[in-house]
Amino acid sequence: MGNISAKQSATRVETSSVCTTEAATGAHNFVVMDYSLLDGMGVGEFITSSTFSVGGQDWCIRFYPDGDGREPGYVGAFLCPCGAVADEGVRVKYTLSLREKDGRLHRCSTPYTLTRTFKSGDMGWGNTRVVHKSYLRRDCFVIRCELTVVQIPVVQMMSPN
Repeated sequence: MGNISAKQSATRVETSSVCTTEAATGAHNFVVMDYSLLDGMGVGEFITSSTFSVGGQDWCIRFYPDGDGREPGYVGAFLCPCGAVADEGVRVKYTLSLREKDGRLHRCSTPYTLTRTFKSGDMGWGNTRVVHKSYLRRDCFVIRCELTVVQIPVVQMMSPN
């Protein structure tokens, strides 16, 4: 028998996948007029904005003119889901800010940014210290909510080139 030399070839496999995430972005301005008439309505009492839709989910802003009870002397604002929430929840990145009626940021308030997954039964998430009531000297202001609803990421195999 002769010397047989077997040549082995190495096979190299390379694959790729891609993750894509879609999102829907929107904003809602809740104009509060005649605040002085709301002041004193009671701790824990709130006014609700009209319902708005972003990312297939309905939302509203809850404004607490006398606070929600956790931070005495401060007004509060919360983003709240309206209606049913998907079983896996709804992931949202949002900012609540207090604005003058001309749209400028209120000088005594800092925008509040949060990322949260809202689940069924959640009443809302937000800021218990939007601004101290003593700084609301004007009778008209805007609570602005800018939000991005993040969809569930999708991972797919990429086709080879």
